[in-house]
Amino acid sequence: MVVAADAAWGAASPWRRVLCALLLALPAAASAAGHDAAASVAAGGNLSASFATSARCDSTERPLQSKCTGCPPMFNGKPCASTTWYEDKTKGSCGCGVKGKTMVEDDYWTLTSYTAALNTLNLDPQQPGLTWCPSGCGQCYEICTTGGAVNTLDKANPAGQCQVFKITNRCSDGWSEDRPDWCSQKISAEECRQFPEKCMQPRSTNIFGYSAHFDLQDAHRQVQHGLGGDNPEV
Repeated sequence: MVVAADAAWGAASPWRRVLCALLLALPAAASAAGHDAAASVAAGGNLSASFATSARCDSTERPLQSKCTGCPPMFNGKPCASTTWYEDKTKGSCGCGVKGKTMVEDDYWTLTSYTAALNTLNLDPQQPGLTWCPSGCGQCYEICTTGGAVNTLDKANPAGQCQVFKITNRCSDGWSEDRPDWCSQKISAEECRQFPEKCMQPRSTNIFGYSAHFDLQDAHRQVQHGLGGDNPEV
């Protein structure tokens, strides 16, 4: 379940983005980096949850214990997403780091803070193939657990655990290879909202039937140990 508090998105919108400066504390070094996505918060459309069909989206796999229903999947009137965790010490697609360097230091804010890679169709719906500085860099999302599990029943998170994540990278797993995977969505979450019949078609959502996916940076175990997260449904 993805929620936020940016009034520009309207009070009823479940996918409103949060204001990064207010809800995500980052070291001062971030503002001095070369190309820093922290300064960029892209505008977006209203992904309201005014509808959701009873059937799940067509997908290759089914979540083991989902709390979400409909297509696109919803929980308490808000859109759902799948999550994974990863470790990446490069500057990422958003170029967050020191100018002239490909890698970042172990204590750099993108590795120590709560950051994430967003699936490519939601990161840049107009240019999903753009691998450098896509339009969605710097967005912040508050994601909250539903209490459901996608593919790890041994460590389900209780419902209502929330954390703000800044988008600093791009997830293209499956999209580049044109096969079902975590980030293989063929249409964006906004398209799923506007055209539920299109969202129901094969390959519109990811391998587990979600219209959005967040790959959470876990270089310092801030996700697995700090939040106790292991691919929870949000």
